[in-house]
Formats: sequence, C-alpha cells, structure tokens
Amino acid sequence: MTNSSLSEGLVARLDGAVAELVDGERVAGWVALRSEPYRDSLLTKHTCCWLLFSWADGSIEIEEDFPPYALVPELRSGTWVEEKREASYSVRWSEGERQAQLWARYGMHESPGHYMAIAAAQRSRH
Repeated sequence: MTNSSLSEGLVARLDGAVAELVDGERVAGWVALRSEPYRDSLLTKHTCCWLLFSWADGSIEIEEDFPPYALVPELRSGTWVEEKREASYSVRWSEGERQAQLWARYGMHESPGHYMAIAAAQRSRH
C-alpha cells in the first residue's frame, strides 16, 4: 500500500512511537519508529522513517520507509501483514507512560546499521 498523501510532517511526528503487533490476544512483537531528515540525489530534504521490529521470539528486523511511504500507512491502517511470518497482526499504538516503557525496551537506541548487523547475524544462524 503506497500512500503519497501521507505527509512528511506526520511521519516526523511519529518519531519515538511504539506499537504492539497483536495476534489474537497475544503480543507477537513490537515496532518502534524513528524518523529523521535526509536529502535525495537532488539535495531535496525529506523525512525517512526507520522501523525496528522486535519479535517475541527474540529476533529483530529493521526496515526503512521514505516517500512515497508504504510501510507507515500500513501500520497506521491498524493491520500489519508480515509475509515472512505468514501472519497478519492488529496494530495497537502505545501512548503516555506505556509508550515510554516500550521505547525504553524496544526503541532504537543505536544507529540503524547496528540493528542491521544484528538482524543479519540472526538470519545467518537460521
């Protein structure tokens, strides 16, 4: 799902957001969003979004979303379809103190490259 009407301002405001990915009544994972500015090849400023998926089985995945956004609108729609896991999850956004707690545990506290390396190491073991 691509949504070119999703504003970069909205994506920027999602910085620090955390959502639970729910399968039935079970939380199967969490997704933490970090937005940051970047410049394209024409030096035009845009906002990209990093999505760190932390799964209950201990594995992680990291994705980047940039205009025209595809991943963020899917999460905002309330359903996340994970093809690799052959599953569909309800997205439950956290707020307030709960958001702070989840960010402390599942947020992006290192560079995206750090999480890419961890995810690659996990994939190589399987």
